[in-house]
Amino acid sequence: MWSGLLPGGFAAFFLALSYIFSGMSVRRNHRVGTLGLLCRAHIVMGVLAAIGLIFFWTPSIVDGFSIYIVPLVFSIFFYLLGQASLFVAQRTIDSSRVVPLLGLKLVILALLNVYIVPRIAFFGKPGDVYGIWQWGGIGMTLLSAALLNKAGRKIPLSGFMWVLGACTGYALSDTFIEVLVRRLRELGEATGEVGLMGTTRPAIVAAFLSYVLCGLVCLCLVGFFRIPKDMKAIRVWGWISPFAVCWLIAMLFLFTCFGRVGTVNGNIIQSSRGIIAILLGALLAKLGFTELEEKVDWQVFVRRLIAGALMIGAIAAFNYR
Repeated sequence: MWSGLLPGGFAAFFLALSYIFSGMSVRRNHRVGTLGLLCRAHIVMGVLAAIGLIFFWTPSIVDGFSIYIVPLVFSIFFYLLGQASLFVAQRTIDSSRVVPLLGLKLVILALLNVYIVPRIAFFGKPGDVYGIWQWGGIGMTLLSAALLNKAGRKIPLSGFMWVLGACTGYALSDTFIEVLVRRLRELGEATGEVGLMGTTRPAIVAAFLSYVLCGLVCLCLVGFFRIPKDMKAIRVWGWISPFAVCWLIAMLFLFTCFGRVGTVNGNIIQSSRGIIAILLGALLAKLGFTELEEKVDWQVFVRRLIAGALMIGAIAAFNYR
């Protein structure tokens, strides 16, 4: 557990930071549109991921393309839907409240793993059976969400629905990513490619492939979402790039963490992103960036911290065996 604490902590920090930057971009460049910002962010990620993929390249990535193309396409499709929903949600909900709410993905994953995944042979896994700890974790997740709704301005229903949309997109993407990583690992074992063996390398290759494909898709679409003539394009790219860089850095730390301590412990560690986002939000408000984060009294701040801690506890309980 301790060997993954440092990379997991860095992953949580950079994830929280990336959400703050995406919130800034959405609110300060709203005229560009959510999809326009999303496309530009993923073009930046695609370029960086392509550079990273060079260092993990093996011939089997091309030769075995037909083996993993289906989960790859579906994983990025649902991921982009989730990201688009998140960007829309951040128009009306502060990032310090959005990030802990993303823990609701746990509920969506639970429903998928019980009712959907075992009924579809493609996923190749049996249904999950949940005990008192798992259902207790789901209950704590819902309690945390309710507490966050009371911690400051009331979260608008439309914004909350977009958060649920983001959680659903991420959960479906994670489900296909699991298949993608497994197929890359099996490809490595079948061909003897060292670069696709183990637990960490197939996951990192899967991440780089996903973001390269995201970048290519967004490059084809970005022309439909032009920057208004009275806005400087370089400034828009400048606003969205920190989100893209922080997100990719977070993913690299997260996959390192998964490789050292597994996905269960890794998810528990990186769930601290909610509390980190709350602390960063309080700092932004104190510095005067109230258009990004509302200034709240200490009682509301403590309530948000409790909600963030509840979400960590919920994820820990859900993964307890």
